[in-house]
Amino acid sequence: MNRSKRSDVFPSASLPVAPGALSVATTWWHPVRGPMDCPAHPLLSAHARRAGFTVDARPWAEAAVNGDGRGAVGTTVVAVSYERPEGGHRGIALAARSEDSAALAFAHRQIESWQAVLRTRRVLYVSEETAPPGDPDTRPAPPAAPAPHAAVPPQGPGAPGGAWLACGCPARSGCPSAVLAERSLHRSVARGDEVVVVGAPAAGTGGGWPRRAPAGTVKRAATEAQAEALTVADPERFAFVVAPGAVVSGAAGILRVLRRRFPRLRGQHPWEWCYTTDDLDTAVGSVLGQSDALLVTGRGDSPLVRSALARAARSGVRVREVTSLDRLRPEDVDGATITVLHTATAQDGPGGPDRRGGGSREVARVLDGLGPTGHIRRTVRSTALPSGLGARETAGEASSAP
Repeated sequence: MNRSKRSDVFPSASLPVAPGALSVATTWWHPVRGPMDCPAHPLLSAHARRAGFTVDARPWAEAAVNGDGRGAVGTTVVAVSYERPEGGHRGIALAARSEDSAALAFAHRQIESWQAVLRTRRVLYVSEETAPPGDPDTRPAPPAAPAPHAAVPPQGPGAPGGAWLACGCPARSGCPSAVLAERSLHRSVARGDEVVVVGAPAAGTGGGWPRRAPAGTVKRAATEAQAEALTVADPERFAFVVAPGAVVSGAAGILRVLRRRFPRLRGQHPWEWCYTTDDLDTAVGSVLGQSDALLVTGRGDSPLVRSALARAARSGVRVREVTSLDRLRPEDVDGATITVLHTATAQDGPGGPDRRGGGSREVARVLDGLGPTGHIRRTVRSTALPSGLGARETAGEASSAP
């Protein structure tokens, strides 16, 4: 794409601009390249408004950029464009009165700064969807099946920030895993067992659990090292509960240590565990491992984003919170692969954040105008099967074997 970049400065007498204002092209016509699409125009408008200019964002007529500087009031157009792999061209363009030195200098700085980061890039997202209706891989469990849920509940715009269960699921999901974990905790204590809570809640989860503190002794093993150092009064009366919000893959490693050290360990059945944070952690780790930067849009909060921020801090991936488009800088998108995650608030209706220019869809559209862009959504979903289904499938495979 770099070879197709072209920067231009055109004088024009047919594109009037008011004093102290900037005209932003939503579409325009290049004298050589022809029609020009401008998905990134909201970005230029946001930065111009932040700088104190009046903004006139609109389609420019074909004759607006004609290279003709004659007329009583001259206008200068500053633009950059590039070829699209599928054909045609895209670009960004600003216009100011030729005599307005402040506006003209701003236009040059903006175009030059964004031109420097025009490139082909990937944009990665973490899927926030449950299994679609009729998904052949999702088989509803019979009423008596103890599996608490059939798929990881949605995280994001459909589940406003702040309404989260201890396990990391949205409150509206009704996920029973935290309730089941507390029930198992109190049952073990009532039997006279010493109980260990296994795993550490992922960032943004685990709050308010347990609702009722147990009367007996409760230990914690958040890491395998803590599990190795754990001491108990009676190894014959030792039980565990997996902490709501813990990443299951991490909890499984801790349990491996505890079972080796305490063979009589008993505790919570795996069908009571919630896999939401495990799936989110896997998906987030996958996309951040490929990314040069993480953009967090919106003004809300969620376990998904907290998990991503924690991982980014550990791995050194640079992070930028984009609550509005004027907070998006050239250096924030200077990379071949960008991850975009969105946080919704309870006040955000459908499309709410995007109307203010701080939503993931708006940022995605802007990135489409800053170079050829591929959008990839990563999905990780653990699905609980009905009790006995796995055994029946295994038996079927065995009977068909030669």
